[in-house]
Amino acid sequence: MDKHKLLKKVLIIILIVAAGVFLADWAMGKYKFWQETKKVDKLAQALRDIEKKDYEMAMADTFGGQTPQETLEMFIKAVEQGDYELASKYFIIPKQTDELESLKSAPKENIENVLGLLRQINMEEGSYNTNGDNYLVRKPILVEFLLYPNGVWKIVEI
Repeated sequence: MDKHKLLKKVLIIILIVAAGVFLADWAMGKYKFWQETKKVDKLAQALRDIEKKDYEMAMADTFGGQTPQETLEMFIKAVEQGDYELASKYFIIPKQTDELESLKSAPKENIENVLGLLRQINMEEGSYNTNGDNYLVRKPILVEFLLYPNGVWKIVEI
């Protein structure tokens, strides 16, 4: 009978240890899941903050026209007048600095060639996307426009 009681105690201890290991493993899994969820939540908040900042910047950016055509005309006029600072502001915010540098460093002949192509654009040949917030002209030169949330059209690329 002693062996039987000893075996019973050993089995109970083994079951308690196994249950403890199982419980610890389960708790560790829950803890890791919570940690990962916390990381995802933190990333999601950072993205919301970036999106909010971008939205606020876009709302404050009033350089551009009420139509893609108007924005294109404003851009052409600014370049013709040599006001590259103003011309660069007709681009979307992330591209303004690069476009300003590009305009400043481009040979006059290249600028005149691009202006010539821009003047030939028939805006009626362009097309809106399904949301109506993007306009694309392909000929004689590709020009893409984006509607900012404040109702101003900006140039994405030329």
